[in-house]
Amino acid sequence: MMRTWISKVLGATLLLAATVAMATSPSEQVRAQTEASMLLTGTIDIAADGRVGGYTIDHADKVPDYVLSNIALVVPGWRFEPMLVDGEPVAERVRMSLRMVAKPAEDNKFSIYIASAGFGQKSKSKPTDSIATLEMKRPVFPDDVLRMGGEGIVYLLLKIGRQGTVEDVAVEQVNLTAYASRIKMQRIRSSLAAAAAGKAREWTFRTPSTGELADDEFWSARVPVDFSYFGDQAATYGQWNVYLSGPRTQAPWLAGDSRVGNNALASGELQTIGSGPRLLTPLKEG
Repeated sequence: MMRTWISKVLGATLLLAATVAMATSPSEQVRAQTEASMLLTGTIDIAADGRVGGYTIDHADKVPDYVLSNIALVVPGWRFEPMLVDGEPVAERVRMSLRMVAKPAEDNKFSIYIASAGFGQKSKSKPTDSIATLEMKRPVFPDDVLRMGGEGIVYLLLKIGRQGTVEDVAVEQVNLTAYASRIKMQRIRSSLAAAAAGKAREWTFRTPSTGELADDEFWSARVPVDFSYFGDQAATYGQWNVYLSGPRTQAPWLAGDSRVGNNALASGELQTIGSGPRLLTPLKEG
């Protein structure tokens, strides 16, 4: 069984870990797919007119200074769709999650940017305003992927009907944390996607009964599903994870929907698409 590992966690500098990952990469195609990500959390103050009044990053002392500087250059300039309470715009402080991404650029440099962002519910929102999990068992790790030494994370988009069952599933993206040949990586991605999507069709949810989404014909949610080995050490807060990014696809029922958002989520978290503040400022496409 051939198994070549990408470094799980970037060390003291991004350059060192990325150099290790690139040195073991078998092709330029794999080199181009190699990225590093860091998931950060905090709060953001959104003024009544949709401007950013301020923000905080949790455990900022654990986050590299160059990452904090990048955030400071971007986040204050964001604009949101004004949030309304009883028809009137209001200021809000909500939870925020940011997925930072670093990608190789020319001359052994790196492009570091906010690839995705997620935001919590308004202060007066009720738990029944969004989707909640009733039963969401994890999928079984596919045997063929185990034999090939593969692992990764699958981002699912779910279409949830009014009975709380999953009516449709789309695999948005599959990122791998180990590489092999191009053909093997295609097989690994296909097997992980099939395992995650198949199990997701059995999941059930409590659907929104209050709030602006309550009367929708169906709801959409995003869920990341992690396939990793027992004993694997996850990156601690403020450290980088290196992976091979997969192609991103769109769910058919969400085509043209501006609320789709992006995947600033930890594994197993559930995001109700269309809930929470709506960011109008475009983010950099990875």
